[in-house]
Amino acid sequence: MISGSSESLEKKSPENRVALITGSGKGVGAGIIRVFTKAGIRCCINCNTNRAMADELLKEVESYGGEAFIYQADVTDPEMRKGMVDAVLEHYGRLDILVNNAAMQPNRFIDGYDEETFRWLWNINIGGYFHMVRECLPYLKESPEGRIINISSVHGKRPTSFDAGYATTKGAIRMFTRELALELLPTGITVNAIDLGGCKIEFKTGNAKWVTYHPMEINNPTMKRVNLQVLPTEVGDVVYFLCSKEGKAINGHAVRVDNGLLLT
Repeated sequence: MISGSSESLEKKSPENRVALITGSGKGVGAGIIRVFTKAGIRCCINCNTNRAMADELLKEVESYGGEAFIYQADVTDPEMRKGMVDAVLEHYGRLDILVNNAAMQPNRFIDGYDEETFRWLWNINIGGYFHMVRECLPYLKESPEGRIINISSVHGKRPTSFDAGYATTKGAIRMFTRELALELLPTGITVNAIDLGGCKIEFKTGNAKWVTYHPMEINNPTMKRVNLQVLPTEVGDVVYFLCSKEGKAINGHAVRVDNGLLLT
């Protein structure tokens, strides 16, 4: 499902690059959209269930002269993935940046997972990243500045005593990033991850369908007086740097964006 402007594909800014950011109708993805579009990068805003929030984001982007369109798709669906990438090519004729961001976090102890929930989590948090790369790779190889950014989490590095399922997917994203960076070295495409700490977003996707709770064990009493939440646009700034010419030498890394959370 597509909306947005389909104006001329002529160069409209010094940037002229095109980015697809999955799960970007809200939260971290929306922060990246705001940074990219203000810099002149044309974007595909991908949402799955929260279409109204994506519509509001598009209005905001257009209000300051940014260029974007919305494509509603589930990244676990092969036909939807292909349709979304085809739509990017139809709108802009190129693809330079893929940001894998669409993810779920159930916040469950291990005995709270059943097979269906674990498969659902894995298909989105790892399968979505893996298959989006496969879908976009032919076009990223044609870009003079191809970039892949995988949004991961500090949960992929630091044990937290809750949600081993989610942490496992985030740890896998770190190794996926490193392997992919090595494999794609000859193409000039760089691949990096963001190890994200707590981020100030509207809400976690999936809460309505799966019961979400926050175990007491996640509360660190030494942090009660400190607000360590990162803003979505602060994530966007780091992602933008990794996608810039200045960030080209950074490849295969996981950059921690957490306001020093892991130092506490």
